[in-house]
Amino acid sequence: METGGSTTSPRPFGEIFSLWPKVFQMNDAFFAAEAPRASNGNTLLALLIDAVVATLLAFIPRQVGFSQILQQRYFGNIPRAPIPVCIPFIELVAVPLGFYISIGLFHLVAKIFKGKGSFSTLAYLVSLFYVPLGIVIAVLSLIPCLGLVIALAVGIYRIVLTVRAIRFNYRLSTGQAVGTYFIPVVAFLVIVFVLAVIVIVIVALLAPSMGNIFQNVIRNLATPVP
Repeated sequence: METGGSTTSPRPFGEIFSLWPKVFQMNDAFFAAEAPRASNGNTLLALLIDAVVATLLAFIPRQVGFSQILQQRYFGNIPRAPIPVCIPFIELVAVPLGFYISIGLFHLVAKIFKGKGSFSTLAYLVSLFYVPLGIVIAVLSLIPCLGLVIALAVGIYRIVLTVRAIRFNYRLSTGQAVGTYFIPVVAFLVIVFVLAVIVIVIVALLAPSMGNIFQNVIRNLATPVP
C-alpha cells in the first residue's frame, strides 16, 4: 500500500537484512522512511535471529585471554567447567524479553515527556540497528583485549542510535531523548544498589546468629552419644 508516494506496508523480512549494513546512515531521514513500514513480526524475527546467534556463540571456546594466561602460569592448566547445556538456550528468551522490557521503559518515560510515538514503531526502528550491532558485539567479545575495546565502542554507538530513534519516534528534544534512555538505566542501577545494600545489612545482622547456630551444630555432632 502506498500513500502520497511513500510505502506504508511492512517489508518482506528478507529485505530487513539489506538495512542492517546501513547502521551509519540511520538518521532522521532513514527513520522517517522506515517508520511507516514498522512490523511487529519483523521485529520479533530479527530478535530471534539475534538470540540464536548469541546461543551459538555461547558454545564457541573463547581464545586465551590475559586472565587465563596468568592462571596457566601460576596455577597450571585447570580444567574449565563446561557450559551447562540449558544456560545458552536461555538467550532465546532473554534477548527478546530484555529488548521489549527496555523498549517498554523507554516508551513509558517518553510518554512522561509528552512524546507522541508508538511502542511498536520504536521497537521496529531500534531493532534495525540493535540486532546487527548486537551480533557484531557478540563476535568481537570472542577476541581478547582489542575485540572488547571495539565492542565497547560499538555499544556506545548503539546507545547513540537508540537516543536518535527515541528522539525521532516521540518528537522529543535531544535532551529529553537522552533522559528517556538514561532515566530507566539509572533507576535500574539505583534499585540494584539498594538491594545490594539491603542484602549486605541483612547478612551482617544475621552473621553472628548464624555463626552460633553452626557452632552449636558442630558441637552437637562432635559430642559422643552416651
